Amino acid sequence: MTDNKKYDVICAGIATWDTLFTGVDKDLMEIDGILAKGYFASSGGDAVNAAVSMARLGMKTAVCASVGEDSACTLLVNELEEAGVDCSFLHKSPDVRTASPVLLIDNEGERHIIRVPGNGNHSFKEEMVTDELISSARHLHLASANVLKSLDGKPLGRLFERAHAAGLTTSLDASYDREGNWMKNIEDALHHCDIFIPSMQEAAIYAGTDDPEEICRMFSKYPLQVFGIKLGEKGVLVTDFHETWTLPSLYKGIPVDTTGAGDAFLAGFVSAWLKGYDIPSSAYAGSAQSYSVLGAAGANTSAGTWEDAVKLLRDNQITLRMR
Repeated sequence: MTDNKKYDVICAGIATWDTLFTGVDKDLMEIDGILAKGYFASSGGDAVNAAVSMARLGMKTAVCASVGEDSACTLLVNELEEAGVDCSFLHKSPDVRTASPVLLIDNEGERHIIRVPGNGNHSFKEEMVTDELISSARHLHLASANVLKSLDGKPLGRLFERAHAAGLTTSLDASYDREGNWMKNIEDALHHCDIFIPSMQEAAIYAGTDDPEEICRMFSKYPLQVFGIKLGEKGVLVTDFHETWTLPSLYKGIPVDTTGAGDAFLAGFVSAWLKGYDIPSSAYAGSAQSYSVLGAAGANTSAGTWEDAVKLLRDNQITLRMR
């Protein structure tokens, strides 16, 4: 791993201050009130979750997002700085408010998110990831494609093209597209993307099929170094289009909170990949990082260190191998 850049990774995308209620019955809307099992507030959002995990995994990490000049931003920055994330490139404006969703976590650990439109994330623009910031890093990780509406399509493609032209590697994480544009939003970026590992739900919509082999075949037309499909409790499929690995999940039982598990997986994968590990080893590192956040409430509060990941993998008789 070379060390001649100020940052190993720029994490760009959504930043939030989350309020969570755990143990929420699914019949909440049928009765006048319930008693939740727990209450929690913490930083969240795809870019923040990835940045916290990457920093704890030993990556020099900066986060780039759009937030308000408000108390939620202050709380968010305090947590990020405590985790070792550089917040110098957060774009703060008095004209927007920091996104502050409420997350209801049911008894199976699944999240249900209440959002309000018009927050800072909707103001995130391509130019916020400046050439200066790009030139200071080894890798650009764009979290939250499909929900950063000003980045949809060509702006996202231009951002990734700029990163590649500057010598960075790139990774893309996507959220569910409620407007239904899907491939139109990300295709330009895929021509300049190295790592793309969507969920099965997302991949099936992009490809028009839930057959993993057909999905991989469809994405093989793009110059990706790594493609994958997150399979939830069934694990993950990863491929370089020459060889394919399907690896089991490390987490057993019912998770406390699934919020941030996908972000943690990508953070673990990218961190290991940047450290020089091969594709299956990087996927195992991603699974270990996902494991670390599933056992506690909050999207990143229990994100583990590199030493934690290595120990978990060793305990499961998994040896990491370099490329």
